[in-house]
Amino acid sequence: MDNSIIQSLLDRYLSGTCSEKELREVEEWLRRIDNPGNEWTSMNDRARAAWMAALYRDIQHTVGLDNPAERLPAAVIPLYKRKRLLFRLAGAAAVMLILGTGAYLWLQHQARPDITRNESRSGSLKNDALPGRDGAILTLADKQQVVLDSLGDGVVTTQGKTTVLIKNGQLVYAAAGPEGAMLYNTMTTPRGRQYRLTLPDGSGVWLNAASSITYPTAFSAKERTVSITGEAYFEVAKDLARPFRVKVNEMQVDVLGTNFNINAYPGQGSIRTTLLKGSVKVKSVQDAVTLQPGQQASLSASPSTPLLRVRSDADIDEVMAWKNGFFKFNDTDIRTVMQQLERWYDLEVVYEGPVPKDHFGGKLPRDANASEVLKALEQTQVHFRIDGKKLIVMP
Repeated sequence: MDNSIIQSLLDRYLSGTCSEKELREVEEWLRRIDNPGNEWTSMNDRARAAWMAALYRDIQHTVGLDNPAERLPAAVIPLYKRKRLLFRLAGAAAVMLILGTGAYLWLQHQARPDITRNESRSGSLKNDALPGRDGAILTLADKQQVVLDSLGDGVVTTQGKTTVLIKNGQLVYAAAGPEGAMLYNTMTTPRGRQYRLTLPDGSGVWLNAASSITYPTAFSAKERTVSITGEAYFEVAKDLARPFRVKVNEMQVDVLGTNFNINAYPGQGSIRTTLLKGSVKVKSVQDAVTLQPGQQASLSASPSTPLLRVRSDADIDEVMAWKNGFFKFNDTDIRTVMQQLERWYDLEVVYEGPVPKDHFGGKLPRDANASEVLKALEQTQVHFRIDGKKLIVMP
């Protein structure tokens, strides 16, 4: 339905001047908002975003969200129409508030491909924060620490028979042979940092901000075991003789050769393992499941309810957004969004008043300044202020 027709129909619907045929058309349009159906699924991302944004603007204008002074007085709307609006149009407006935000975020990214790390832009918040960058701290077997942020390509150190070097911006372990005593290193990314690692067996690891991985400088002849905190993406080199294991608190992931992501940040309620390629077995103290590509296992972080659940329709694009240089939100609550921002921009989130109940959808580049991301998020009723290292959330 053309947007101008929708606008006209809604105007007449609210004023009580619709014909019976027009009433049926409006009801059908409202049902399409609740359940877009085939028309929605046949659209590409750009068409969906444009459709959502246009419908969102229609509803804003019609119910007066864009200008409270122009909101139609209740007396103008017949009683039976007002009840219908409360249960249908108001609900649709709430849906479109969420979807419209997603459309805005997606469209802003498409319209602003040049968003980079410029320190000041017109329209930015008075105070700003630069995005995170590559960097990490390497803790050696003897507890010495090496800051990797500013090191260029070349040998960093040796650990037993293993040479540790930086190659093409990532840390690489080149083992010359089996070690005698096992030596362990730990790579840690502070907030505002991320880094990539190639383990002694050739497996690749991408470490998100505020995360760590502990691993031997040369794997044994029987197994390959590492442990992590925070979030990491693995591309495991296949080795039938040596299974690869990742330990996270009370959970273990067993693989041979596969690609998967583990999100184990504290305070988020669960540890999530998402499989992209191959097969993995996720084990807890009480249970074990084998994942297929596209599935996600969630282990409750509560000691009293260590439940292991499997989701078969994981949003892979959302899970892998951080590695691919984006924020991706899919009806994401504000606490989860703020946790991502404080880790990436190295800010402390403070809520003024009650925590807003807003949810967000859309996609934004992670190399944008904090102000660019916050400006997009402010298309809802939430507002933000950066004060030094604090990100203040205001209703």
